[in-house]
Amino acid sequence: MRKLIDCLVKGLCLVLLASAVSFAFAANNSAAVDRLERYFSAVERLAGDFEQITLDQQGVVVERASGAFAVARPQRFNWHYQRPWEQWIVSDGEQLWVHDVDLDQVVVRPLDDALGVGAAQLLSGNLAQLQRDFTIEMGSQDTVLLRPTDPAWSFQTITVHFDGNVPDQLRIEDGMGQQIQVNLDNLQRNPTLDPARFEFEPPVGVDVIRGS
Repeated sequence: MRKLIDCLVKGLCLVLLASAVSFAFAANNSAAVDRLERYFSAVERLAGDFEQITLDQQGVVVERASGAFAVARPQRFNWHYQRPWEQWIVSDGEQLWVHDVDLDQVVVRPLDDALGVGAAQLLSGNLAQLQRDFTIEMGSQDTVLLRPTDPAWSFQTITVHFDGNVPDQLRIEDGMGQQIQVNLDNLQRNPTLDPARFEFEPPVGVDVIRGS
């Protein structure tokens, strides 16, 4: 009888522990969603400068790039790499243009066909889309972790760091140990943006490649 009671007590403890873990995870998830919701509720447009740092498996910087950006929901963005090369990534919410200036080449495809998500798409997207495509949970202080539900995507985790209600850093980690860190600076919340900034007309003479 004592052994039976011990088993029942241990079983009850395990059930309670599992319930506590489940509750903690739900609370953690809720806090993370709330943090993202505050950003999407308060910020319709965002502009500023960015620095993109790529690190290898040993944490060594292998590439630095920088430029300026503007985003406006839904899914409109202008991401302009200025150094060390010039590249434009522009979306009007339906089409995505990538213009490599040095190559005299423009690739255009439907935005929905662009697999994965970058900083521009994340900042200009919406909460429902993130909840559909990611598991969402709190990380360390002021960070939210996003993990894609689709294993075909080329990364494992996006860590979003917040300054108040606005993201100021995104870290994208792939499954091979490489990390891309995007630091956002000189941020302007809800500035007036010319709609033409999210339109793109290929320059005369460049090769235009249409993807599908």
